[in-house]
Amino acid sequence: MTPDRRRTNLGDRVGQPEPSRASTAPDAPPRACIVCGATASVRLHARPGRTIRRCACGYVFVDPLPSPDTVAGREVEAFRSGLLEETREMFAAYGRSYRPDDPVVRGFVAHLATLARLVPGRRLLDVGVGTGLLLHLARERGWEASGVDIAPDAAARAREEFGVDVVVGDFLTADAPADRDAITMTDVLEHTPDPPAFLDRARRLLVPRGVLLVIVPNHRSLLFHAADLLGRLPAAGPAVVDRVYAPNHYHYFTPATLARLAADTGFEVVRATQESPYLGRYRMNPVVRVGLTAILAAGKVVGRESRLVLFLRRAR
Repeated sequence: MTPDRRRTNLGDRVGQPEPSRASTAPDAPPRACIVCGATASVRLHARPGRTIRRCACGYVFVDPLPSPDTVAGREVEAFRSGLLEETREMFAAYGRSYRPDDPVVRGFVAHLATLARLVPGRRLLDVGVGTGLLLHLARERGWEASGVDIAPDAAARAREEFGVDVVVGDFLTADAPADRDAITMTDVLEHTPDPPAFLDRARRLLVPRGVLLVIVPNHRSLLFHAADLLGRLPAAGPAVVDRVYAPNHYHYFTPATLARLAADTGFEVVRATQESPYLGRYRMNPVVRVGLTAILAAGKVVGRESRLVLFLRRAR
């Protein structure tokens, strides 16, 4: 890619490798890539209070990282639908009145079936429980299932809707049950300030040869490619960036970078697929919906869908 040398009001050059900073202070030390360790990165987008950067290895991240208190607050706000207006109906749809034929429900059931084929035991821990639907579906299929969530509202909702057992707290320090045959992290790893620590904790809670399911946004998808192009437009760019790069997402992986990080933390990839999100529960402008639907459909055709699904086996 030819570097774009246009100056911005932040004083750096778009497309030019530079040390990424852990804070906005002039003397802040460079923040290293969590995948390859490099300290140089390319600035993709600059937004108020955060810069979105890309390492040469393909890992994309937000700099600076917010404080732990800010992270926890955003998760509570997100569950209460305060961050994205269009998620309100989605959260409302997956309580006890959920529809078995809903695409999200069918996806959960399919992933549980894959886990059942990969592990002999049936002890499962769900990290980031949402409404508790995944735990409920797991229990219906014979799993001994419990969860952990940083948001008290999420834990309360899961108990109220499905009567599931949920520990409230940060996954890194919460009193989560050990010796799990399977752990699920669906749309979770991108929310934590420290993905390697999350993966390491999951590895230690799994039995030998246990399996971790990780689902995250796919930065190699057609959706992100389109967003990065549109994000350069003066008028619509900022709105596109703020929607695709959600304010409570801090890390974006490609298939290669996520597999590499998993290997470095003691896992081996046993199954890797991609999937597209179900848009039916999102409120959005009809024109935006048509465009987004077309991008997602094209991404499926060319093998660059917007979500990564990895089943990782504990290797050590």
